[in-house]
Amino acid sequence: MILSIFDLSGIQKFIFSTNKLKDIIGASAVVNNALFKNIPEMCSDSNNSWKTDAFTFSGNDTQKIVYIGGGNALVMFDCLERYTTFCKELNKKVFLQSGGAIRLFSAAIELDETKSLAENQKLLMEKLDSAKKAGGSVMPSLCLPITAYDNNNFEPLVVKDNVYASRSKFAKMEGLKASKDIFNEVKYKADLEFMTEFENSEKSKDFVSIIHIDGNTMGIKIREFVQNLSCDVITALNEMKKLSVEIGDCYKKVLKTTLEQMYDKASKEIPFRPIVADGDDITVILESEKAFEFTEKFMDNLENTKLNCFVGYTPTAAAGIAFVKSGFPFSTGYDIAEQCCKNAKKKTLERVTEGSRSSMDYQLCYSNMSTKISDFRKNNYIVDGVSLIRRPYIFDDDTEYSYNEFKNLCEMLRKNIAGKNIARTKLKGLRNAYAVSKLEAENYGRYIKAHANGEEEIAVANELERPFNDMSEAMFFDYLDVMDVAWEGERK
Repeated sequence: MILSIFDLSGIQKFIFSTNKLKDIIGASAVVNNALFKNIPEMCSDSNNSWKTDAFTFSGNDTQKIVYIGGGNALVMFDCLERYTTFCKELNKKVFLQSGGAIRLFSAAIELDETKSLAENQKLLMEKLDSAKKAGGSVMPSLCLPITAYDNNNFEPLVVKDNVYASRSKFAKMEGLKASKDIFNEVKYKADLEFMTEFENSEKSKDFVSIIHIDGNTMGIKIREFVQNLSCDVITALNEMKKLSVEIGDCYKKVLKTTLEQMYDKASKEIPFRPIVADGDDITVILESEKAFEFTEKFMDNLENTKLNCFVGYTPTAAAGIAFVKSGFPFSTGYDIAEQCCKNAKKKTLERVTEGSRSSMDYQLCYSNMSTKISDFRKNNYIVDGVSLIRRPYIFDDDTEYSYNEFKNLCEMLRKNIAGKNIARTKLKGLRNAYAVSKLEAENYGRYIKAHANGEEEIAVANELERPFNDMSEAMFFDYLDVMDVAWEGERK
């Protein structure tokens, strides 16, 4: 028996190397179909029965899916020749469907039933890593002296039906036709449609948010799960399949529940677009005014979900939010959202000593900002040795950097904007003063206090009088930084 793994490379670049949401949608459909559609079709499993049927491999089986999820697929074959033929055909399909922009890597080992699944899997992953290192990237015709090329990904242009575009652009156009049903599992009603053009949405206005969510400690938990399996290899593979399906179903269910809570009274189309929903890896695009609400509800729903395969385990995740203008390069926006997600994970580990906690970080993206947010924040968010930002925030009331505390502060300031107790121009003045110096911010806080009138305005001004806390952290800049884009009805 031959155990094989198939893994996709170049996914993010392929999906986000464009400023058009329609192309992103088409690309996400191509990526989804590369494994989730192609492999079942090639294994004559059109009904995706591999998800519900127990995995077995008898003498009559020639090829069978173990699982698909987490960006890769595990497939069993009866012989190496059949694996080789399958691999060539799948490579061809992925190459043609993506215009050569996605690279498929694979590896195979002869299953040793005298060893544990963990030992077999370790050998398989070592072979896959070697294949990736030896493979490199392949893009059609990039080495030729072609002067007409795509401005987004610099691929050469080709002509088809009198239309000039790159091969991957044509692939995305084809993917868009097949994209309607790829995220049916997260739709809370049958006739629901996800928006395909945020540019024309009155609600999205100038900004949208790219949100990347990744589960905490999931890789560690999976490795522990595999290592603790004491059964034979085939039974262990079946347990691995059940785990993969359960993780994927868990995150899709959480996404579906979150959407229903947010848009329960919405009409047929909602200003939301899932881009990636594979295992614990979630990437979505939605209106900027709903970004914090979506993230909060998602984390709450996730932590109220149980995974049967992990006894006593509460799933948590980190989220990164990039607020971008509709014309901002989505590839850069995704990269920043991913960096925010990683920073949320890192900072939360430093701030929380026991267990894992859900958390979130965010960044308002400017056209000329550095693509490395650590450098951008070092150059722009540190004044007089003082950090202007306190984020990331943790979804736990017992921490110093509680999201609920941040939310309460934001609601206080928003309420007073709506009630006109504190003039919006004064809040913008405080934001600008933060960027000048610590002394300037403190002086401006005193200015707001001195010019306050009325009981409610004075109460808020008393808070603003102290722009920094006892740890010399800016108390209000995190709100002021995104107040023009992150809350409905406030953009001026």
